[in-house]
Formats: sequence, structure tokens, C-alpha cells
Amino acid sequence: MPHALNPAYAGVRLRCLMPSRELRRSGLASRVLDPAAPSPALPSGGVLVVQAKWLLDAGSPGALRARTAQLAQARERGARLVLDSFDNYFLNESGDPARAELLAAYREALPLFSLFTVSSPGLKPLLEAELPPDLRTAAPVRVVGDPVETPAAARDFESLPHRLHPGRWSGHWRAWRELREHRAQRRQARQLMWFGNHGSAYATGGMTELERLLPLLEAASRRQPLRLTVVSNSEQRYRELLGRAAFPHRYRPWDRLHFLSLLGEQDLVLLPARMTAFTMAKSNNRMLLALAQGVPVMADPLPDYQPWRAFCALDEWDRLAEHLVDPAPLAARARAAMPAIERDYSTRAIAAQWREALQAPAVR
Repeated sequence: MPHALNPAYAGVRLRCLMPSRELRRSGLASRVLDPAAPSPALPSGGVLVVQAKWLLDAGSPGALRARTAQLAQARERGARLVLDSFDNYFLNESGDPARAELLAAYREALPLFSLFTVSSPGLKPLLEAELPPDLRTAAPVRVVGDPVETPAAARDFESLPHRLHPGRWSGHWRAWRELREHRAQRRQARQLMWFGNHGSAYATGGMTELERLLPLLEAASRRQPLRLTVVSNSEQRYRELLGRAAFPHRYRPWDRLHFLSLLGEQDLVLLPARMTAFTMAKSNNRMLLALAQGVPVMADPLPDYQPWRAFCALDEWDRLAEHLVDPAPLAARARAAMPAIERDYSTRAIAAQWREALQAPAVR
């Protein structure tokens, strides 16, 4: 049960549509339920994977408890329930009373589940700390990673007529012109990119992380011409943060269909993220998305980034200008990561992780 069917949401693509299709290819019966259906028909047997966000998106404690009741009925009919999380949903940094009430209702639902899956090693202890001791013993928390998307990934969740629909032609034309302009600019200046969600309603982070890099980028631009492209979902937040930056920069809205083409043409991807209870839960999907195309990455040392230290620059912001003047060594390290990413983070590899987790004997 995803929180939506719209492939624009990374959590839907990476943790539902792509692995589900691959599981079907491998011979496992797998289907995706429609969360927008008035009364989704939940299964009476087998395994039901529920995205935690589906529960929280109910919007109110009463609506969440109604969804919990549906899950309880499915469990009584024989379904084994698995809760999948790809964020630290227990955060409420602003102390919002409405969110506190919603989280209280969410905690009431947790005993229904016999297994918890999370998208990163950093999220595992955060979730375990929220579980009652008896539930922590009875229902294990397993890490199942995010697959790395490729240009062909849309074939996993979109039909050929959908992909070739005339309504998309203008977007394809616009993206082609954008790429041509970008390549011309790349001959004159290093091309840098930050991409991601602009922020969260219940935790700090997102685009705000760029703020502390602005002085470093301004200093580096005096040694090496550069341009920063910010790809996100809030041009307003971009203007607030970079409106007065003294180096070339631009904003581009997130475009699922053409983003990978633009990403592959970058000289360096920046992924700043100070360690918080929100960021330490993040998976490595943004880092690996860049490295899978041989694009160098500079980032902060989040838990799920640490295993890739040999292939990127972690916690080396003081060397930003150096990497821009001579990007070749960091680019070579990025390319060296590509075989391991293909082996361990392809859709097939991640589907195998799901299969192992879902077919493991239940503790209870």
C-alpha cells in the first residue's frame, strides 16, 4: 500500500513501483494497491507492505485510526503486515500539537506489524528507539535499500503509450534545448548541482543546507568559473537563499523525465547535510544516483554515505576550490563506484533484498 500512485514521488517509485515490477518478473505474485480508492480492498492473506506515509497522510488522528482498523481487519483475515519507512516520521521539531496527536495515533498502529523495513542504516536505530521493548523483540527492523534509477527506469511503471504521449513532446523539446545550453556553458565554467526536496514541514534540512556553502562557493568562483544549478520544488526558497549570492546560479524545477540527462552533464554534485535526527535517517539514493553516472560528489558524512567514502569527497568542504580547479581525481573515484552500484543497487538487487525480507520466517 503506497501513500500515492504518482511516480513523481521518489518514495513511490523507489520503494513500490520499481521493486514490485521486478518481483513480478522474478515470479513472485506482487501487486500495487490504489490508496486513492474509496475503500481499498486489502488482502486476506499473504504479505501486505504498508508505507508509513500512507498512515500519516490520513491527516487526522481519527482518519489514521480508521486506516489502522482496516489494517487490523486484514490481519485478522490472515494478512501479515509490514511497515515501510523512508523518513524519520517521529520528528516534530516545532512542537506542533496537531502533529503530536497524529503521531500518538500512529504509535497505536505499530503493534499490528510483524516486520518493519527502513530505507537506510541510519533510520534503523531511530525506529527501534520508538518501538516498545516487547515489539522490538517480536518485530525486527530490516534495512532494504533504494534502487538507483536509470534512464530506462520509467519502463517499470509506465506503458509505452504513456511515455510517448504527445502531451510530453513540448517538455522533451524544452529539455533538449536546456541540455544544449548547458553543454555550451560547461565549456566556460564548471557546472555544479544541488538537488532534492526544498524542506520538510516537521524537520529542518533540505535546500537550507546550501546556505553554509555560499561563502565557499563565492571564494571558489574567484579561482575557477562556476555555475550552480539548484533542482528542487520551491523557487521561492531558492530565491530566499541564493538571491544575493555572488556567483552564477540558476533554478530548475524537478523534472522526473529529464533529470538524469542533466545530472549526467555535471562536473560536481553538492550534498551538504548537517547531522540531525532527520538527515541521519536519509538513504544514499541521491549520492548513488550521481555516482552511478560517474559524476563526482561532495557530501557530509551521513551514515548511509560512509561506505562510499572511497568514491567521493566526504567532509572535505575546505577542498571545494581544489576539486573544482582539478576535478579529474574525484571524477575517477566516482567512475570506480559504478560496478558496485550496479551489483548492489540495481532494481534487481534491491528486489532480491525485498524478497529475502518478506519471505523470512516471522518472529511472531
